[in-house]
Amino acid sequence: MRIAEIAGTELFADGPRQIVRVTLEEGAPAEVVITGDATGSATGQGTVEVPVTTEKAPGETAAVTVRAGADETTAEFPVAEPGWTVWMVSHFHYDPVWWNTQAAYTTTWNTAGDAAQSSRQAFQHAGFELVQLHLETARREPGYKFVLAEVDYLKPFWDAHPEHRAYLRRLIGEGRVEIMGGAYNEPNTNLTSAESTIRNLVHGTGFQRDVLGGDPHTAWQLDAFGHDPQFPGLAAAAGLTSSSWARGPFHQWGPMLGGGDPRRMQFPAEFDWVAPSGEGVLTHYMPGHYSAGWWMDSSTTVDEAAAEVYRWFLALKQVAATRNVLLPVGTDYTPPNKWIMDVQREWNARYAWPRFVCGLPKEFFAAVRAERADFLPQTRDMNPVYTGKDVSYVDTKQAQRRAEVVVADAEKFATLAAVRDGADYPFALMDKAWRQLVYGAHHDAITGSESDQVYLDLLTGWREAYTIGSETLDGALRVLGAGLSGVVVWNPSSWPRTDVVRVRLTLPPGWRGIAEPVVVENAVVDDEGFVTEADVVFLAEDVPPLGYRTFSFTPGVNAGWLPAGGTSIANDTHAITADPARGGGVSSWVTGGRELLQPGQVGNELVVHDEYPAHPRFHEGPWHLVPKGTRTGSSASAAEVVAERSAAGERLVVRGEFGPVRYVQEITLWHGVRRVDLVTRVDFDGADQLVRLRWPVAADRALPVSEVGNAVVGRGFALIDADTADHPWTLDNPAHNWFALSTTCRIGGRPIGVAEIVAGPDVPVPALRALAAALVKQGVTATVSRADGPRYGDLAVDSNLPDVRIAVGETPWPKGWHPAARPLTEVWVPSADLRAADALPVLSIGAGDVDALIDDLADAVVDVEGETYEPYTVGLINRGVPGFAVEPNGALNLSLLRSCTGWPSGIWIDPPRRTVPDGSGFQLQHWTHAFEYALVAGPGDWRATGLVHEGHDVNHPLIARDQGVEGEPAADSLLEVPANLVLTALKPAGNPIATGRLPGPVSGMTMRLYEPHGRTERIDLPGWRRTDLLETREVPDSPVTGMDVVTYTRDADGGGSAPGAEPFQPVFTRYWLHNTGPAPIGNLPVAVHLTDETVTVASSLVEGVVDGVVTLDGAETRAFTLEPGAFQAWPNEGWTTARLEFDGQTFEDRLGPATLEATTDSPHVAVRAGERSAIVIRLTCDAPVQAQLISPWHTYDLLPVWNTGVGPGTHELRFPVVGGHQPGTWWALVKLGYAGKVHYTEPVTIEVLP
Repeated sequence: MRIAEIAGTELFADGPRQIVRVTLEEGAPAEVVITGDATGSATGQGTVEVPVTTEKAPGETAAVTVRAGADETTAEFPVAEPGWTVWMVSHFHYDPVWWNTQAAYTTTWNTAGDAAQSSRQAFQHAGFELVQLHLETARREPGYKFVLAEVDYLKPFWDAHPEHRAYLRRLIGEGRVEIMGGAYNEPNTNLTSAESTIRNLVHGTGFQRDVLGGDPHTAWQLDAFGHDPQFPGLAAAAGLTSSSWARGPFHQWGPMLGGGDPRRMQFPAEFDWVAPSGEGVLTHYMPGHYSAGWWMDSSTTVDEAAAEVYRWFLALKQVAATRNVLLPVGTDYTPPNKWIMDVQREWNARYAWPRFVCGLPKEFFAAVRAERADFLPQTRDMNPVYTGKDVSYVDTKQAQRRAEVVVADAEKFATLAAVRDGADYPFALMDKAWRQLVYGAHHDAITGSESDQVYLDLLTGWREAYTIGSETLDGALRVLGAGLSGVVVWNPSSWPRTDVVRVRLTLPPGWRGIAEPVVVENAVVDDEGFVTEADVVFLAEDVPPLGYRTFSFTPGVNAGWLPAGGTSIANDTHAITADPARGGGVSSWVTGGRELLQPGQVGNELVVHDEYPAHPRFHEGPWHLVPKGTRTGSSASAAEVVAERSAAGERLVVRGEFGPVRYVQEITLWHGVRRVDLVTRVDFDGADQLVRLRWPVAADRALPVSEVGNAVVGRGFALIDADTADHPWTLDNPAHNWFALSTTCRIGGRPIGVAEIVAGPDVPVPALRALAAALVKQGVTATVSRADGPRYGDLAVDSNLPDVRIAVGETPWPKGWHPAARPLTEVWVPSADLRAADALPVLSIGAGDVDALIDDLADAVVDVEGETYEPYTVGLINRGVPGFAVEPNGALNLSLLRSCTGWPSGIWIDPPRRTVPDGSGFQLQHWTHAFEYALVAGPGDWRATGLVHEGHDVNHPLIARDQGVEGEPAADSLLEVPANLVLTALKPAGNPIATGRLPGPVSGMTMRLYEPHGRTERIDLPGWRRTDLLETREVPDSPVTGMDVVTYTRDADGGGSAPGAEPFQPVFTRYWLHNTGPAPIGNLPVAVHLTDETVTVASSLVEGVVDGVVTLDGAETRAFTLEPGAFQAWPNEGWTTARLEFDGQTFEDRLGPATLEATTDSPHVAVRAGERSAIVIRLTCDAPVQAQLISPWHTYDLLPVWNTGVGPGTHELRFPVVGGHQPGTWWALVKLGYAGKVHYTEPVTIEVLP
């Protein structure tokens, strides 16, 4: 008998008695006796677990003597802490779309063909199967608990399988199922507007709480590729109290990638996540990622599985804030883990601590809160994660932005038309538009990480949202503008505006042009030389907020753009010169007497960066930017530059070509407008390349600043020229409307943007929260760490880097301001490590000085002795092109597009595979692209430069309507909004459809506002009541603090609910099989479904009785009466079609095979401006066919008809092609959905000739 090993463990038997493992070699069972600082005994052989008691405190070392038989030895072991619990949360992560289609992921994965199985893991199931498998496990295992989350699968399952409703609600009531998320899906909120995020919460919570009967409290954002800084505040305002996710502060895979030590994290896994608004939620970050616990499923025994859970416990407890560890047990599309309940039973029968519990997040968070009252606050920017997502499939980002803008503006004016004029409000249509935007915000949709087929499917969603928004806006302005004459210019902003506006005018007979200072473009001239219609661009001055002003014109000459000679232009604000020898790049940009370009460099330069197909280390293509470190710029080639002048302004037109890029650029200076308007049009034919647009501006000491969702934050410099094989992180970021070189806040003469607050042990958490909130309200995000912990600033683990430290209390730094050893631009290098004490400047204050520092931050300047600084700002405004990078030398870079051949680029599920007409995959982007952007510059910071308003105005242009070129002058503002706040939404009060109700007449208005500059504003809104984000409860009114997002509502009688219907009827109730995104218009309040065995009719309404009739195979009928949330079912007697009518629409489900044949007349359609042609599809089908024309967003006006359909039979479908005014080459194809199948026609080249 020999004692081979003695090891302390974290295990406890009852008592609690810590388990010491003693390994014996040879011999029969023996008694093992432990004496000394710990005492206990046990009998066994091999490895003997000995429970011991000790007076030592956890963390101290116990010295013991161990005796087994004749052998005796001494040992030491650390005393562990009892009372730990591992909460094993059974879940599955669900992507409604990614490399596979919506149809396959929802129901048809098993039968979707070989391509659908190509990247599938053996354990993965489709959404409906997953829900059923978890329900079956719950029936079999009374202690089994699990979570359900995304509406993407819950809504279809709820409608198609109402037989499970009662049991699911029972499990919710028993606390065995937690409906998670409070959001529709897991959106990438850093690529969409804050209002889109809010609607995601509205639709998610509405369905989960009102329809399902759940009580969501945790934002379950497992896989989102970073997070908008305002997200925790919006979640809190929506009634959520916690969040949990796996990506954000420590790159995409977390600190434990490759066996990394989680203790590299600067804060515990549970923390107070605080938004710029100052609101936040308790958050659990998943250091081991959301798949951590799943892999015990591959264990061969329960002991092996339990050992895997224990291994994770030992790793994760090191960064837990309390004696509670959350272990997510699941991964993508996973069924119940086969060992989870056996592990719980057998482990807990063996040990008292740690307990292994199959539990729910709400139980975990309750236990965490019960053990600890406060948590370290973090305002840290949880970005960048996956920098490629900001530019892969860039046209989807542009489509999302255009749709968001027109839907939000349409909602404002339609609400005003309903309240002021009694117009009916299109509740159902607008609800569908928002749900399409919400659906497209999914983190494998808007991000560009999807396959080619999924990309095409998603394009129809953004087009539908844009179409609904545009048509609703047109209708609302017709109502509001009734009785007005002249050209009526509408202002969607909540402040007065003077800006250029474009309108298509019909001119009276005998007019040759317009006398006023306008630009006349694309004129139609009759045989006598008179202009009959034209695009007219003019300066609309002083248009009232959320209102209108009328303008009249008189006859004159056809005044368009005229050659001016030279290569320079100017107005009262700017003077710009371009250099033809250097690609037409801007060689001089002067404003206010200041040259803004760096010596010897040119602005507006296009740069092509060579990339790997996929990341050399992480093997992810579209997700990452993967530069090889080589690039080519347009300045290396000559280009044509033409200067032009008009009565309204001056412009430069540049035409050039280099490498894979042909380009046309316009730089326009309008009289009376203080920004520079620019557009770059690109034809691209490369592969595995990134195209950036570069402005090397000069703004001494300024730092990157970025607008995010309803806030502004500082960001770090980017490292864009290194080889990603050696240095994986480029540090590109997404911006909402704009980014800039500026300053959010400064300490004396030193601008700061991203901070680490290093706190001594004498600083209480409430003081740290107050300081972190005060900083972030000025745009300075902060990581709060303790002085004795690891520092923030190592790119090997941190997603971003700080540029300043603020030491509070007892820390290594003496009190005062301590400059860094070297300038920031010298240490900001690839794979930087800025953890050294002197790597960054440090402001050190005492624990009692926090309130004084907070007061000092109110003006965004912390006063210290030293040099002064006069801030200057240069900002770049985008229209749906979010990816940006600011180099350490100050060069502004806007990421225009990229082509990536890495997986899942080119993946196609439903044959035959389709491509761009040149044979390339859609991810390569081989067609004409247009990128609109603007520049703003001036003294002061971004607040003084007015960048928030400028960015909003560029993205929400003035809207002009032709109601005659001559008319009576008129102007009015239709809604008064506090001057210092930004109105982001105006809508009818309530969210009826989202919460399972049929809309009634408009009974009130709700507006959403935010404070943009970090100032506290006291506002007076008589008649308005402040509510939570969901408008479900009133909240006390109080001053609106910096960056706060607030919701106000008021009573107001308005019009009724306008009817809304899908453009093609009947509506197929298994819509997901056609890959069309969310539920149809109206959100399918009553659904009919067929299986081989059953016919079901189900109501998703939460109030009101529904009576109706189901028609089966066009002949037999079944009447039904449904209480709220109820269903009826009948045996299927061989029927293959079932129809019902409800709320003005016809809904149909259909079984059995269907056949379709379709051909395209011509592979190439070419038109010139003003000409018309058509895409012609000839098809034969024995089922109704929904036909959706798919094309890039640039072609919406070119291809005005896109969503239609035909009944069974042989048909010719014609999609008009209306010649636009900008030449270019695009593509189009038609998706045909029929009886649960899809077919994509051959692509057609669409060309607009010069």
